[in-house]
Amino acid sequence: MITQELTDQVRTEVKRLKEVQDQFLQTYKRYCAHFGGSEWRKAEMEMVFHRVRQEVIPLMEGAGMDPKAVQALCAWAEKLLMNR
Repeated sequence: MITQELTDQVRTEVKRLKEVQDQFLQTYKRYCAHFGGSEWRKAEMEMVFHRVRQEVIPLMEGAGMDPKAVQALCAWAEKLLMNR
């Protein structure tokens, strides 16, 4: 049986994870605007995403993140940005 303490810990961690995800998404969006200009959504989005990844991936991997997790996080951010 799961203890209340463990359930509370997961809730706390998920809340922090959500906050960090939101911050990362905003930062990724700012990178896109930097490389694609104010009209970056009308630009070649794949090229913009490629340029952002060239900057972001080395930073993330340099911080010790797993390369597959880095790719997944970038893909997640790009998917959300394309759908907004």
